[in-house]
Amino acid sequence: MSARRQLGIAVAVVAAACTVLSCTGPHQAAPKPSRPAHGDSQDDRGPGPALALQVAPAPYQLPSSVSREVVLPDAAGLLIAGGLTPSGASASTVTSLDPVTGATRAAGRLAQATHDAAGLLLGGRAFVLGGGTASSVPTVQALIPGGQAAVTGALSQARSDSSGVSAGAVGYVVGGYDGTRWNPQVLATADGQHFRVAARLAVPVRYAASAIADGRIWVFGGQTAAGPTDVIQRIDPATGTAAVAGHLPQPVQGATVIGLRGWIYVAGGVTAQGTSATVYRFDPVTARVSVAGELPVPVGYAGAAAAGAAGYLIGGEDRGRPVPAVTLFRLVPAGPAAAGSQASPAAAGSQASSAAPAPWLAAAAGPGRLAPGSDPSVLPADVLIADHHNNRLLIIDQYGRIRWEFPRPGDLAPGQTFLQPDDAFFSPDGRLIIATQEDDQVISVISVARSRIIYRYGVPGTPGSGPGHLFNPDDAMLTPAGVIISADIKNCRLVIITPPAHTLTRVIGRTTNACQHDPPRRFGSPNGAFPMTDGHYLITEINGDWADEMSLSGRVSWSASPHGVLYPSDSNEIYPGRYLTADYSDPGQVVEFNSSGRVLWRMGGFNQPSLALPLPGGDILLNDDFNHRVCVVDPATHRIVWQYGHTGTAGSGPGYLNDPDGVDLVPPDSLLVTHGATMGAP
Repeated sequence: MSARRQLGIAVAVVAAACTVLSCTGPHQAAPKPSRPAHGDSQDDRGPGPALALQVAPAPYQLPSSVSREVVLPDAAGLLIAGGLTPSGASASTVTSLDPVTGATRAAGRLAQATHDAAGLLLGGRAFVLGGGTASSVPTVQALIPGGQAAVTGALSQARSDSSGVSAGAVGYVVGGYDGTRWNPQVLATADGQHFRVAARLAVPVRYAASAIADGRIWVFGGQTAAGPTDVIQRIDPATGTAAVAGHLPQPVQGATVIGLRGWIYVAGGVTAQGTSATVYRFDPVTARVSVAGELPVPVGYAGAAAAGAAGYLIGGEDRGRPVPAVTLFRLVPAGPAAAGSQASPAAAGSQASSAAPAPWLAAAAGPGRLAPGSDPSVLPADVLIADHHNNRLLIIDQYGRIRWEFPRPGDLAPGQTFLQPDDAFFSPDGRLIIATQEDDQVISVISVARSRIIYRYGVPGTPGSGPGHLFNPDDAMLTPAGVIISADIKNCRLVIITPPAHTLTRVIGRTTNACQHDPPRRFGSPNGAFPMTDGHYLITEINGDWADEMSLSGRVSWSASPHGVLYPSDSNEIYPGRYLTADYSDPGQVVEFNSSGRVLWRMGGFNQPSLALPLPGGDILLNDDFNHRVCVVDPATHRIVWQYGHTGTAGSGPGYLNDPDGVDLVPPDSLLVTHGATMGAP
């Protein structure tokens, strides 16, 4: 087997990716009988309030992509051992991850590089069992903090693609493959040196996910000699028996398991449709399976472990390529408070931000104003809309009811105007909105609680490049320190402004009226500078159709021209290596692409859409400007699943928009709140 041949699952919750099943088509997920964007039905097991699952991206990424690794809890957080690197090589690194802050440090090395191994905790010691590089191996390695792992023994035969579960003083290695045959033996060990056969699988599998509950081992899916399977197997180590106890909704291999308060959550994996984003909930008491939610990034062959009251899904593969994504799983009190958010990093207790509550939002009342067929559950929060030609900002709830509007009578100072807002975003603390009024040549900062403009840069109605002037500013961002970063389109530059001053702190790019692609010296009409998870910014240039990853010091990491995009607008990052842009054309489209410009997914049928943002569950929120609507689209089905506004009809009454030119979610799910922890500072 080559190093690229995926070797399986590891740890009590580790899995693998696309070797046998093709991984074509974006965002493929299991059939969804419903769209539970915020979690499954209430969990009333045990005393206390009913609980619901929340799934959300962590406010950080791994420093490097990894898949098929072992993940185990330790005193400092989580250990990540081995795995596949982006180049397809097996890793020997052992890394300690603080799951709250995302900080990582070297924590030792494996004696032998490996991926697709099993992992166990035995008597406080961490073990990596089997796996392989070019072929499966039987090696058992004990991790030594800060040093090289020690080879402590060997399995009776080579085994990869297996999973490990720990139960007190005993650990179990489940399923796997020796390079030729599927191994049905379930091995038990108390010391990582001596092994006995505890049971035999009813259906031999590799790439399965395993968990233990109430003394029984549960095995989910995997690949059999005949292909992927949907079987759920139950193993009773006390009696040495194993049986098929149920079925998943469809065959899957490379899924990952997270256990929280007696529930087992089966996440991602690879199905016949491709990499899955579906999260199932399994009840070990009744053996029933239900859809619990969706991953923000579809992955298979990820690692996972619990730390404190949360579970963390780490790395994995999307379409056969390792990703650096980290996803947070939590159980929170069910009900309206839980349903209003999909476990944003702020709500999850991370240090991403301290987003303020929103007592200034009016209570939702009256009928909803959505297009027929809209599903409110696809949105994790209310939506902020820059309603360009209606000269206003709106916040609407998931049902299409207006909860806030600016400006209302009395909001503006005498002589003050608020014209043609084209983009608006919440600040990282959730207390301000920064709006660009591109056609009015100003950037305004608005206190949402007071409904007042508290800062403005630019001269309304007067373009220019000198002190205090802008020329078509677009997509201004506000950092946690209160610094403004904005594209200044017709001045061919990026500007950095530090309120309350009304002078430019710094300019990136030559101020000129000859906009050409040559970052960082000059830009071809830049229309967006969006924060990325590595502290850099994704710059969009209209002239030449460019997207550039660049630090604020001016270092350009890459530039790409997305294939088939005529007018890129407001490109932003879905996760490292995958980017989203709106093609501001008629007909227009929404496109996902990589850093070489290769298009990974596209959907047309729009009229000059100017901004598309990824949602936590994998859907996409966009403003379709001259169709006068804001939409949510499901990339897996190419369907609009939620819409506010009447297609092709402008208006200002309830349910109508007129050239909506910008969107954001309400905190704590808003763009800059979720990017606050990793947002690059000037």
